[in-house]
Amino acid sequence: MPEHAVRIVEVGPRDGLQNIKEMVPTRTKIELIERLASTGLQTIETTSFVAPKWVPQLADAKDVMQSIRPLVHAKRDISFPVLVPNVKGFEAALEGGAKEVSIFLSASEGFSRKNIACSMAESLQRAQMIAQEARKHNIRIRGYLSCVVECPYDGRTPPVAVLGMAKQMLDIGCYEISLGDTTGAATPGDVRRLLDILLSEIPAARLAGHFHDTFGQAVANVVEAYQMGIRVFDSSVAGLGGCPYSPGAKGNVATEDMVYLFENMGIATGVDLNKLSVIGDWVSRQLGISNSSRAGAALISRRSMRQTTVSERPAGFDEWRLLQDLGELLVHRLGSTIKITMHRPKNGNALTADMIIGLIKLMRGIASDSSCFTIVLTAEGKFFCTGMDLKNAKPESRKQNFERLRELFDTIEEAPQTTIAFVNGPAYGGGVGLAFACDIRLAAEKATFQLTEVRLGICPAVISKFVFREWGIAFAREAMLSARSVSAKELATKTGAIHVVANSQEPAIAPTLDQYIQDLTSCAPEARRQVKHLARAAWKDQGRVEQTVSIEKAFDDMMSSEEQQIGAMAFSKGVRKVAWESVLSKPRSAKL
Repeated sequence: MPEHAVRIVEVGPRDGLQNIKEMVPTRTKIELIERLASTGLQTIETTSFVAPKWVPQLADAKDVMQSIRPLVHAKRDISFPVLVPNVKGFEAALEGGAKEVSIFLSASEGFSRKNIACSMAESLQRAQMIAQEARKHNIRIRGYLSCVVECPYDGRTPPVAVLGMAKQMLDIGCYEISLGDTTGAATPGDVRRLLDILLSEIPAARLAGHFHDTFGQAVANVVEAYQMGIRVFDSSVAGLGGCPYSPGAKGNVATEDMVYLFENMGIATGVDLNKLSVIGDWVSRQLGISNSSRAGAALISRRSMRQTTVSERPAGFDEWRLLQDLGELLVHRLGSTIKITMHRPKNGNALTADMIIGLIKLMRGIASDSSCFTIVLTAEGKFFCTGMDLKNAKPESRKQNFERLRELFDTIEEAPQTTIAFVNGPAYGGGVGLAFACDIRLAAEKATFQLTEVRLGICPAVISKFVFREWGIAFAREAMLSARSVSAKELATKTGAIHVVANSQEPAIAPTLDQYIQDLTSCAPEARRQVKHLARAAWKDQGRVEQTVSIEKAFDDMMSSEEQQIGAMAFSKGVRKVAWESVLSKPRSAKL
């Protein structure tokens, strides 16, 4: 590594996720690691083989390691260390294919007993046993040393205590010691005083900085440590993190903030900041939390504010092309995706009879277009859709409008394409039904869903089928009876009915849709149609002979399909993502 360059150790998948209360899907963890591996990072800490009762979030360590094995073999220039607490954890990591492990000890007695349930002396004995096993298998060991400035139980940590513990960790075989400001209380002055002591006996090349941002000092501490010779720093994408045994501690310094800092100081990191900022935004939305990276959030915000150009779109995408302007409805196309936008913002995109008829006609026309794989339904303005336009509807036409609304929902549900509701703002009544008749839902963080019918002396009859199915009976019943506002985040975390929540710091959430569509291009269109049939059978015919027939038919169709042959050939050649839009016939103009 060049003298002035730095190496960043990305700890987001482990340290960043361990304190998240809601269980993060294993697939999300794996995808986070895969995405990070494309940014130029040299070290990505993946998980921890600690007992699930202590850190439930990382109970899927074995599954994560098994899934990323091909990545570990393919990316030999990247190390994927895992944290281990004892020999048993080391053995599990070894079985999982780990090539490097990390051990964690404390510079304070109180934190050691609280965090790993043993004294500092006992923790060293455990570390020694791990080191002995690691040497047998040629496994590298990195050491974490917690509470190097302050302990939440013992108060300030004397620098000489840190020095003594760090030297012993190096003696047992750690190639590097990461100095953890666990409480995030350190200031540059604290960092300077600590390193003055440590560097008198330990080379800077054997030390790394691990700063939390509880008091907003993390970046300043990184600069101070760099100026004193430290060239390795731990960080977490989107500033994820915190410690379950350090009350009030905030996340790690954000990787995006560090890369922005160093690159603008003329110091090489080898990390693609633009890619990293997109990942930080993505994982924040996946977790339903705010992006804690200032630089990352700012870059995403700037990108959203600029007029999107071809070069700024995901690879393989062109500009959205206007197909039709129907006044209250706009139709655009992007590759194999057609987007319908409700364009009645001054009236909250309330559904008129003409809009319902127009939507039915559009959906039926698109359904017959074999070159269209995905249909997006969204809106312009503050609201997604405030439901039926009861104010302007004549009493004698209301029943007819509700029947048309049911026809619209059924048409959306029965479309062979994958349907996506891109919910930009609040939805009420029929607008809620419109979103949940679709297969997939992306929503802005400000989006809410409210079934207000009972307040008007009616019930949500037409939309009930879709709401009960997607929300679950108990949750939906309470929401209908109370007519309360349900946030996108609540639906995402409690029911899974919202699949992506866009970060509130984005002034425009269009990039979220573009990225999701890009991800869908690697999913075969006919296979997606079969999945829709299977889902419908599971809902309508669960446990009945009709469901068995549907499953057998889907299997037979799949095994004889052109897509299956293409997919099998690609897999045999090591291709894991097929660009179906290019492989299959080129898209034709929609039949509208």
